[in-house]
Amino acid sequence: MKDRIKLNPGENLKQESHRSKGTMAETDIWTYAVLDSSGNKVGSVIHTDHTSIKGFNRTQSVEQRDANGKIVVDVTW
Repeated sequence: MKDRIKLNPGENLKQESHRSKGTMAETDIWTYAVLDSSGNKVGSVIHTDHTSIKGFNRTQSVEQRDANGKIVVDVTW
């Protein structure tokens, strides 16, 4: 996932939460804060990992937003 997001020099990710959803918890959702070198929150990342019940196909997506809520990255693989 980290190779799909755009971080400026000195920025890093800090996990804020994790939850599962679906009847068999087939979807995992992680939320991260993007922190600058001073520890200030300058953005957010949501990483979703879904495994289908039938066929066990796996789909992941990442949505990264800046501090103003503007989408920086939105990819699915």
